[in-house]
Amino acid sequence: MQNFKKNLGFNLALIAMAALFIGLSVFAFFCYRANAESARGLKAARNAQDALLSGHAFAPGAAKVSLNDKNVAAAAEDVKEMEIHVASLRAAIAGNPEMAIKGKASANSAEMSALLRESVDGWRKLAADQGIKLLPNEPTAFGFHRYIHNQGTSPKREFQKVDQQRQIIDFLIRQLVESRPAGSPLLIESVDREPIETFVLVPEGKPGAGTYVPSDDAAVRNEIDEFAPVRTYDHRNLVDSLSFRVRFSGYTPTLRTFVNKIRNSGRPLAITTIDVSLATKEVEKILGSSAANSAAGAPAAAAPALQGGFFPAEEAAPPTNGSKPAASLEDKRVLVVPRKVSAFVVQVDYLSIPEEKPAAAAEGEPKK
Repeated sequence: MQNFKKNLGFNLALIAMAALFIGLSVFAFFCYRANAESARGLKAARNAQDALLSGHAFAPGAAKVSLNDKNVAAAAEDVKEMEIHVASLRAAIAGNPEMAIKGKASANSAEMSALLRESVDGWRKLAADQGIKLLPNEPTAFGFHRYIHNQGTSPKREFQKVDQQRQIIDFLIRQLVESRPAGSPLLIESVDREPIETFVLVPEGKPGAGTYVPSDDAAVRNEIDEFAPVRTYDHRNLVDSLSFRVRFSGYTPTLRTFVNKIRNSGRPLAITTIDVSLATKEVEKILGSSAANSAAGAPAAAAPALQGGFFPAEEAAPPTNGSKPAASLEDKRVLVVPRKVSAFVVQVDYLSIPEEKPAAAAEGEPKK
C-alpha cells in the first residue's frame, strides 16, 4: 500500500489503461458481431438476387420465370391492364355520375331536423293523395322515427350522409307509388334505414377494426325503422353501400313493377333481397275495401271446355241424340285461384366507390 501511494500516478495510469483495454475489447467484440450479422444479411440478399435472376419454376416441369427486362415489361403491362379493369369495375358500380344521389355538404343539425320533418310530412301527404294506406295507429316515419317522435332531437354528425339517405328514401317511395296499378291496394308499412349517424369506428386491435358499428347507446334504443343488414354489397375499401328496407303489402304486379323500375332507373341501386309472405289479418282488414274492389274487378280464370275440339280453332261438336247445346265459354268462367294480398320486404343497396387515398397518405405521411 505504501508503494502504491508512493507511485500513485503510475498505478492510476496502469488502471486507466487496463480499463481502456477492456472497453476497447468489448467494443471490438460488438463490432465483430454486428459485422457478422451484416455479412449474413448481405449473403441472404445476394442469394435472393441470384434466385430472381436465375428464375423460379412455379410448377414442376414449368419453365423458370426470371427477373429480366422482358418479364419486367410484361409485368408492367399486366399492372396497367389490371388498373384499367379496376377502373371499369368502379365505373360500372358507381354508374353515371349525373345519376348519383348526393347529400348536401353544407347541411347542419338544425337544417337536417327541419328537412326530415318536412320530408316525412310530404311522404305521408303523397300517400294520402294517392289512396295509399299507412298503418293507422303509428304511421311510418320512413326511417327517421328517432327524430320524428322525439321532439327537439336531430342528427349530431354525418349530416351529408343522413341527407343522402333522405333523398334516396324519397326516390324509393316515389318509385313505389308509381309502381302501383290503378285501383290496386297498397299499404306502406315502413322504409327502414341504417342509422349511420350513430355508428362508431372500431379501433385497431379489436375484432372488425377499421369498420363502423352502431354505438352502444344507439343499439339500446332499438328503433322500429332502423336495421343492420345481414347481407350487403358493402366491402371495405372497395365498395361502400347504404342499405334500405322497403316493407309494403299489396299484389305481385306492384312488386314486379317496383323492382323493374329500380333496376332500370340508371342509378347505382341494387336489389339485395326480396322476402314474400302472406299479409296478416290486420293488414287485410286495413286494405279490406280496396282489396275487395280490386279482386272483384280482376278477370276470372276460364275453366277448360268440356266439349269441342282440342285446338282453339276447332268448332264445338254439335249436340247428338237431341241433347241441349253446351253452355257458352263465358258461362263456364270460374275463379280458380283467388288473389291474396302479400307482404313484401325489399332490401335495396345504394352503391358508391370510396375515395382513393393518395399514396403519401397510405405510406403514413402526415396529412396536410
